[in-house]
Amino acid sequence: MKYLKRSKRKYRIVIDANVIISSIFGGYPAKVIEVSSSHKLFAPMRLKDELKGFLQKIEKRGDFTNLEDYFDYVLHLVKLVAVENPESISGDRTDDFYIAVALQKKVDFLITRDKDVLSCRSLRDWPFKILTPKEFVEIIEEED
Repeated sequence: MKYLKRSKRKYRIVIDANVIISSIFGGYPAKVIEVSSSHKLFAPMRLKDELKGFLQKIEKRGDFTNLEDYFDYVLHLVKLVAVENPESISGDRTDDFYIAVALQKKVDFLITRDKDVLSCRSLRDWPFKILTPKEFVEIIEEED
């Protein structure tokens, strides 16, 4: 994987659980995690449970201690935000928590691979951009 330079700007970003989980396979999600330490990352408190649920689903396949350590590393980079009762916006209630955090923390970007969240791009004039990992990486690469 080509090394991605750190961004010149310090962005405020909400990162979705599916990006973190997808990052274990490489590609653009991994590049997002690669540069994440140079930004302020946010996610709803439920992110921990989503990652734990993923680990529970795959635990029958073997020992994933390294994966647990990786998730702990990523969680160390993310500020978890309490959200009580988010507005119903997306087709998936879980996604509403990510949108609520993005609004609450006044972020620049919400990075996701979730089709329900991506479909929300045109619902409103959001104060942040909803991007795929590839779109975010392209923004960082264009800064050079």
